[in-house]
Amino acid sequence: MNKDVVMFELPFFNISLPGLKIISGLILMNMIFIAVSGQNFIPANEFCNDPNIKTILLNRSGWDLSMPVIYLGENEKLSLRFDCIGEQVEEYSYSLIACTYNWEINENPQHFYLDGFNNTPVYDKYSSFNTSKYFTHFSAEIPGEDLSFLRSGNYILRVYESRNPDSVIFTRRFCLAERFAEVSARVKKPNSQNQEIQIEIDLNDLNLINPLAEIKVVIIKNNDWNNIVPIAFKPLLHDNKLVLDIPYQVMAGGGNEFRYFDIKSIKYISDRVDSIKYISPETHFYLKPDIIKQFKPYFSSTDLNGRFYIDMPEAHDRHLESDYVYVHFTLEAPQPFGSDVYVYGALTYWKTDQNNFMIYNAERSVYEKIMLLKQGYYNYAYATKDYNNPKMNFDLTEGNHSETENDYLIFVYLKNPMSDFDRLVGFEIINSTEAER
Repeated sequence: MNKDVVMFELPFFNISLPGLKIISGLILMNMIFIAVSGQNFIPANEFCNDPNIKTILLNRSGWDLSMPVIYLGENEKLSLRFDCIGEQVEEYSYSLIACTYNWEINENPQHFYLDGFNNTPVYDKYSSFNTSKYFTHFSAEIPGEDLSFLRSGNYILRVYESRNPDSVIFTRRFCLAERFAEVSARVKKPNSQNQEIQIEIDLNDLNLINPLAEIKVVIIKNNDWNNIVPIAFKPLLHDNKLVLDIPYQVMAGGGNEFRYFDIKSIKYISDRVDSIKYISPETHFYLKPDIIKQFKPYFSSTDLNGRFYIDMPEAHDRHLESDYVYVHFTLEAPQPFGSDVYVYGALTYWKTDQNNFMIYNAERSVYEKIMLLKQGYYNYAYATKDYNNPKMNFDLTEGNHSETENDYLIFVYLKNPMSDFDRLVGFEIINSTEAER
């Protein structure tokens, strides 16, 4: 499960806070209010400007559910896929832009971090097959044959119309890592609602003068860059290792297991689907009504931590044969929350906007939303957001449980002031269900 966060600056690095809370008597509020004031939003955000572009996927080649992180010099590739709905189709190209550890655009010239041609056409495109809604499926492997990376770090993939490079259609974040900092971590359960991450980072392969100033650590939850886990205090340095194991130093709300639905088949109703109706020329899936989970006991279930997988029965090519269908979401609520409500997860690209904003139906006492999605298996959650506050909240709709299974992705950046480039020198994923060591 996920919580929206606000970025702010401490002497060690940018961190974020999933709501202001007093945790076991530890009061952070004064420090927090000072730090939040005047903080700007991160400029290199992901977006999509074309409503006809659907199902954007960027992951490590061969692993659909992976985070888009590959290693420098190890011949790994990223896989980019997306659909364009409709008969009129543009030609698309992409370029890559380096960013700092906190996702600001790096001002170095491109030849400093890339070797080759940085305006690459997306050549592979195929028409959908036997679908009610016609679309063209685009795919590419990144980097292409005429491009290679020179430095690790954060990058933005920028997809645009080939005939108009200034017309950016969508952007996606990805990372290029190195194996210089060895990360070990474990997740503890200090109480019934939170999870505590303890981390040790071995820096012996790096020749550092001031590790506390040069190393930046960023932790995100469940592949969601909006969900950065706060680090309350500076790490300790011991035997050339950064150690974060002070109580309440790295704390995250446990959240809840993601909700799910299966729309792979348009013939058979799965357990979370109430009915399937064909309203010419499209198919509509009506999900069973969801309930508010805030005060419900924890129930263990296997999930994809907010992600989705495109598939349909007996398909020769699931990306071309899986159709687009309308999915009807319903969240029961006796009265309006007083906040905006959104469907949330990778199916919404971890965003909250008009595409996943829910409308309250007073006659039925439910929030409703209809979304156009490709056949497959999906995870999702419900998020609330106050009218005058951009911070998302999941406490009301989903609740918090320390037993929840979560992935924590740990990024270790080397911010050397002499090089003016933030390298990603270590990367690790730790799961909250792994046995405590």
